[in-house]
Amino acid sequence: MPVGIIYDDIYLNHAEAHSVEVPERLIVAKKYLEEKGVWNSKDFPFIKPRKATLDQVRYVHSDRLITDIRELSEVAAKTNSIRYFDMDTIVSGDSYEASLYSVGGNLTGIDNILEGKIISGFGLVRPPGHHSNSHRCAGFCIFNNIAIAAEYLFREKNIKKVAIYDWDCHHGNGTQDIFYNGSENGELLFISTHQDGRTLYPGSGFVNEIGSGKGAGYIVNMPMAPRSGDYVNQLLFDQVAAPILNEFKPEFILISAGFDTHHTTHLTPGMGTALFWTLQGTANITKNIKTIAEKFCNGRIFITLEGGYRIDEQAQAIYNVLKVLNNETDILTEKEIEPDKLVVEYTQDKLIKQLHKNLAEYWSCF
Repeated sequence: MPVGIIYDDIYLNHAEAHSVEVPERLIVAKKYLEEKGVWNSKDFPFIKPRKATLDQVRYVHSDRLITDIRELSEVAAKTNSIRYFDMDTIVSGDSYEASLYSVGGNLTGIDNILEGKIISGFGLVRPPGHHSNSHRCAGFCIFNNIAIAAEYLFREKNIKKVAIYDWDCHHGNGTQDIFYNGSENGELLFISTHQDGRTLYPGSGFVNEIGSGKGAGYIVNMPMAPRSGDYVNQLLFDQVAAPILNEFKPEFILISAGFDTHHTTHLTPGMGTALFWTLQGTANITKNIKTIAEKFCNGRIFITLEGGYRIDEQAQAIYNVLKVLNNETDILTEKEIEPDKLVVEYTQDKLIKQLHKNLAEYWSCF
């Protein structure tokens, strides 16, 4: 069964001035996939998204937020200008419409998976979403695509257990906020790997943030030290994420995929280069998650694009992820980066042990 790619040119109309979250992120990725013979091939069919309804957006967002984005976008259109929701979240005249199609792209992908048309899918969408919570947009994000997708699975598709795996240099604080107390409509597990909030925006996602109420123990944050690299990422997956996912037994897996983890991405001046992942790093984690998905949910995975600002490297990493989803092994690789000894020791001796301690009450695997 093929792997679907969800895309529409409307995503390019959400223009961001003076920002790294630009239309070229998608333009270059699409061009690269075309050059590699992947785009709209028999194994990777191109799927046009539909527009999400406002009722679907309201699954996680307040009416006030929806109105604010719509009105701000209308002002931008009338004045032919860029408007600012906050200092780094920008709205253009087409942003509101593009955001509804960004949400709808995720829902379209889910429909195609559940209808048996594709085995899994990748949403090449923008604007991204994982920093936006119920009442506030932030960090280049408008509507929280992945959170709405989870609620869509619960409310409209009779799925009872959904896992969200968020890999991005930045913590998916908006998604965590939305599901911190769980969901009234199903069991939601949120696992996030990201750079330690003491060193990077948004300054959240620490090991003691584990959820409350129905969500207690279902928020799992694995904050990585800068320069952690592929080795540490795999270590955390094997010793924290995999045991929880195997115990949780998800019926559907959603991934918030940020490609700003690559070692060429300079996000922390004076502190080194982000997380030091390689092109094969995200592919390897995708393969690990795919193994879980094949075990419990018939391989059902939908991935939505979040961050990623080294445009060429992002395109190559997306290509790798798609190849892995299609059970192909001929991915792009680069020289392995030697893991930092102190970072490995910190991860093994402190971070993982603390995660096990904090989560042992909720997961028998610890």
